[in-house]
Amino acid sequence: MRRFQGLPGASAAIGAFVLTVLLGFGGASASALWQQSATATMTVTAAANWPGPAVSPVTCLNDSPQKTATLSVSAPRSIAALTYGAVQANGGIATAYSGSEVSVAGSTGSITLTGASQIIRDSFYQGRLTVRVTATYSDQTQASSDIVLWHDTSNGKIYCP
Repeated sequence: MRRFQGLPGASAAIGAFVLTVLLGFGGASASALWQQSATATMTVTAAANWPGPAVSPVTCLNDSPQKTATLSVSAPRSIAALTYGAVQANGGIATAYSGSEVSVAGSTGSITLTGASQIIRDSFYQGRLTVRVTATYSDQTQASSDIVLWHDTSNGKIYCP
């Protein structure tokens, strides 16, 4: 006990410790406080998919009669898969499309849309269509970019911005 007398606040700490132990309050807490050591356990949960490196903004190019729109995107590394879908009001995608309309070559990709494209046929209304293009990399991370197109069901035209 003599070696604690020289420490500032030691007598108050000893008094508080003895009082809590004698009164039966928090014996384990008081012991941990006295020993100045404790162990904490923490659990960390990560998101299922971390975003991959960002893709460039989607560009759009129309042919002369505006019956075809070609969407292009590039990424900082090789793209394993490219999908696209119509963005819903809640921000989600109902259906992700891929297939013969999609072309991927290394870190660039393109999507060719016509009036016969499934995304156009599935859009029951005429007018604004927000398309989300998603690049998936070999490590399964993903990055997306949106573009707003206009389509006219009466004449089959798709307009780039």
